[in-house]
Amino acid sequence: MAIESKADISTNLQEVELFIDPLQSDLTEKIVKNSSVSTVYYTRIKDDNEEFKIVKAFTPLFRFLLDDNDRDDSSEITEENLKNKIISITPDIHSENSKIIQEGKNYVAAVDGVFIIDNGIPKIINVSLDGSADVKVSEDSMKVLIDLYPSIEDHPIPTLNDIIKKIKNLGIVSEINRDFIQKNLDEVKESKQKKINICVSEGIPPQNGIDGRLENCTDKKEKLKNFNFDEFYKVNPVISVKTGETIAVVHPPTEGTPGQNVFGSKIDQIQGKEYKIKLGKNTQYDEEENTRIIAKIDGFVDLSESSIQVTDTFTVKGDIDFKSGNIFSKGSLVVTGNVNNEFKLNLSKDIEIGGYVGDAIIEAGSSITIKGGFLGKGKGILKAEDDIKVKFVENQKVFTRGSLLIEKEALNANLYVKNKIASNGSHAVIVGGHSIAGESITINSLGNASESETILEVGFDYLKRNSLLSNKEKQSKLFQTLEEVDKNILEFAQMKRLNDQGREKVKALALEHKKIAAEIDKLKEQNLKITNEIYIPTDSKIIVNGTIYPGVKIGINGRFMIIKEPLRSKTFILSADNEVIAV
Repeated sequence: MAIESKADISTNLQEVELFIDPLQSDLTEKIVKNSSVSTVYYTRIKDDNEEFKIVKAFTPLFRFLLDDNDRDDSSEITEENLKNKIISITPDIHSENSKIIQEGKNYVAAVDGVFIIDNGIPKIINVSLDGSADVKVSEDSMKVLIDLYPSIEDHPIPTLNDIIKKIKNLGIVSEINRDFIQKNLDEVKESKQKKINICVSEGIPPQNGIDGRLENCTDKKEKLKNFNFDEFYKVNPVISVKTGETIAVVHPPTEGTPGQNVFGSKIDQIQGKEYKIKLGKNTQYDEEENTRIIAKIDGFVDLSESSIQVTDTFTVKGDIDFKSGNIFSKGSLVVTGNVNNEFKLNLSKDIEIGGYVGDAIIEAGSSITIKGGFLGKGKGILKAEDDIKVKFVENQKVFTRGSLLIEKEALNANLYVKNKIASNGSHAVIVGGHSIAGESITINSLGNASESETILEVGFDYLKRNSLLSNKEKQSKLFQTLEEVDKNILEFAQMKRLNDQGREKVKALALEHKKIAAEIDKLKEQNLKITNEIYIPTDSKIIVNGTIYPGVKIGINGRFMIIKEPLRSKTFILSADNEVIAV
């Protein structure tokens, strides 16, 4: 579309014909902004934009378009021409800030720079080809950062001292990494590439305090013991402690240290929080070291994040099996279920079993209570330093340094009791097996109609009987060894002539004979002493409230009575003549 007349243009503007296109686009605003505060550097605004051109001094820029004859281009004034070659500007073009001067009809650049139109006013903006640098501080004032811009061709870039001066002018007191700055300056100079956000100085961050914590001193205790490499029966990871043993240590929080930003201002640290824990039953702080928590009793540790206690009794809710494992520990144990075959329990105090016990080995430093029965193939053992209570025993062994209470029956069991064997059931029986008690045995009936051999003894400590049997076994082996030695001596004696080696052999055999004979004599003395103790008369007795069947053998202090016909309600004692009698 053709422009009909100059009247279509605002009277406040004048039309000019451009010889050089002014810089357009977003770069114009960027250049104006930079020129108002500092030197405009070529490499800081160029951004590889092809529109950016440096205009040399005295280069013609434009002239006023007074009529069509003034135009170099005689073509019709069209909207496209106006867009590319003709623009409207304000008449104020002679300002010193414009750096544009008039030469004849033309207006030319007074200095090297870029040609822009700023709000209708033509200007030449000086542009430096030197390199440049910016210094800035991070928002938290903990870092000093620099931006480095390269120069054009061989123009200079800032020096290390230039940058240091800029940093100091900001009031920075933190240590400046001069070598690092120089290294980056060299790289920018060589590569002609800018480098942004280079950290050249840092403040000292505060060291926050460490929160208080609880050190669990029991987690270093051995929890598992493998009996064999592929053994399935492992010791349960139950932690037990002794009286006075350290369970845990409460470590106090630390204060930390303050920091300092790049301006030298103090930055407060955060102090650590105190660890709080509630002391439960049977625990206390050590009197000498008030950060140590110790156990007041032997028992089991129950430790959580907020509380700690020591309990005398550990409870297994369920069976003793592969899930629970064997348990070896201080304190007492309650098992609500059964104890399966081949598992082991060893506690320093009481053991209570809510169900049955199979071919297991159970040892207690105090008492054992089995609310179910104790039965198996003869591999099971109960050992207690105090009383044992059990519903029934079948084919198993029981050892107690206290008394044994049987509720129903003992079938083919071996019972070794220091004090008494008794029953709280009106129908309790002992059938088969061998029962020994130091003081007395009280039961409803003995044996059965099948005349099963049933042996009961009272009047001595079973440990002495066991020692006697063990000594006799040792004696038997020593006699066999002695026979072999004497046989070898006899063979040498039958030789007509002995060499030195033979004579030395005979001496060694003679010494061995003497040593073995001395060991046999010592065992004989021990056996005699034990036998005499066993035969010391006592008032021990066996009380049977019901039937005593044939096949029952009653022993008191080593004297025996064999029952050959049924008896009822008898008490067996030792007469004045050291004979077992029934009364």
